[in-house]
Amino acid sequence: MAFLGLDFIVSSILLLCLVFIVVFIFRERLKKLVYGRSSFDLFLSKLKTYLELNYPKTSFNFDIIEKSKIEDNPTTRKYLIVDNIISQYTSLTLDSSKFPSGTPANLHWKGYAFLSEPDKNKLPKDWVQRKQALLTRDKNCCFRCGKSITISNMDIHMIRDINKGGKYFLENLLPVCKDCFKLLNNQKLNHITIKDDLYDIVKTT
Repeated sequence: MAFLGLDFIVSSILLLCLVFIVVFIFRERLKKLVYGRSSFDLFLSKLKTYLELNYPKTSFNFDIIEKSKIEDNPTTRKYLIVDNIISQYTSLTLDSSKFPSGTPANLHWKGYAFLSEPDKNKLPKDWVQRKQALLTRDKNCCFRCGKSITISNMDIHMIRDINKGGKYFLENLLPVCKDCFKLLNNQKLNHITIKDDLYDIVKTT
């Protein structure tokens, strides 16, 4: 009995050592099996939730998720997906079919038409009022990407620029977020919100 007990102990130790060696050798593959998928699923969930909350009116194409399966490194795969989404965002164009053809009379005010005429390089005296009217008309959304905006974090894009004969009538003005304004005006982009936010999601999942 004592011999059998000792034999059992030795066999158990050898088995445990063998399991430990196998786990050690294949630890990276096992890590992907155990954690990789759940981590990637969490990443996709956060990515799609972020886009739905911040850009509800923009239809992103997620074909890149399937195409990126050939990438073995999960972190690299996440960046491939994120960079594709960012590229889609920066490539968005203004839908001219949705340009305002008129503005409701209740959004006009005394002096509106007179102040809509350009006066050299000066903005109209009622510029803040115009911004508020644009937000009301477009339901507090960026015209280009659909992101929620306020009077303090919005810019205005002119369909027809002043130097090309445009005026400050509301029909010629579109409310846009700061990032879209930069993109529409070909400004240097050190950072755009969507890139910073999506990179953070990659780093935290």
